Amino acid sequence: MSIKEVKNSLPNELIEILENIYTAGQLDLIYKSFYRGRNTTFRINTLKGNIKEVMDEFNKNRIKAVNHPLLKNAFIVKGVKESSLRRLDVYKNGEIYLQNLSSMLPPLFLDLKEELIVLDMCAAPGGKSLYMADLINNKATILANDVNEIRRERLNYNIEKQGANSIIVLGADGCSIGKRLNKYFDRILLDVPCSGEGTIHLKNNKAYKIWNEKKVALCSKLQKRLFDSAYHALKPGGIMVYSTCTLNPFENEEVLDYALNKYQDLKLEKINLQLSNVISGIKQYKERMYNPEVTKAIRIIPNENMEGFFIAKIIKRKE
Repeated sequence: MSIKEVKNSLPNELIEILENIYTAGQLDLIYKSFYRGRNTTFRINTLKGNIKEVMDEFNKNRIKAVNHPLLKNAFIVKGVKESSLRRLDVYKNGEIYLQNLSSMLPPLFLDLKEELIVLDMCAAPGGKSLYMADLINNKATILANDVNEIRRERLNYNIEKQGANSIIVLGADGCSIGKRLNKYFDRILLDVPCSGEGTIHLKNNKAYKIWNEKKVALCSKLQKRLFDSAYHALKPGGIMVYSTCTLNPFENEEVLDYALNKYQDLKLEKINLQLSNVISGIKQYKERMYNPEVTKAIRIIPNENMEGFFIAKIIKRKE
């Protein structure tokens, strides 16, 4: 499938957004990833397993997994579908968790420590909450919230399977948490519902067919409401990570711009991630200028291993 054919499959409005943000070389990566999809990736859940046990089973099944150069316990498997890994005992026992590399990143910027109280505001199916529990060896309290009951069932299943007993599941409307638990959390992961442009796979994922500018605008409106709630729930001196798996600025830089202009005690901390497919947040889209702080965030360009993502690390100054 040629890049021209890929573009012919996508809404013109989405192509216009992408071509106003990315260079020609970056666009090639994006369009190729939309057609080819991404390699299977997973992380080892150290609450249940270790590298030797996992690699022994992979070798026994003649599956080659390559460790990611920057992400500890994260592995890339080329030419093997997720369904093949789900048949392995290490998967059934919760020793590995299938997760895209980009999705593993947001928890790493929360500066997690033992004894903290952490909120994952839009958590289900729980991959990032589970990773946080793994990172701090179940020695912090993690409240994993999701308003959708079916998604919470999946979350509870994953928590038990992965041995993440530091996670408590909530079923609240995320927009109400800031009022109910004001200044309660040391850390907040705000991985918001979004239009999902960074996950497009033309062969398997049909979500792009219902993509439209109205949906993006509705997502942006909800994201701002969730950000307001997260701001009020975060303690002074606390850290919030805002993330999406989408590519447009209306759900990314625009939400940060809204928050920075509304809350004067917020600042962004620069994220340094030395990967070839990472660029800084953009300070301008067409005629719209954003708060220059947004350039401290990162955009992950989708490629053969990583979904498209946006990540910002936000500090709430002490009173």
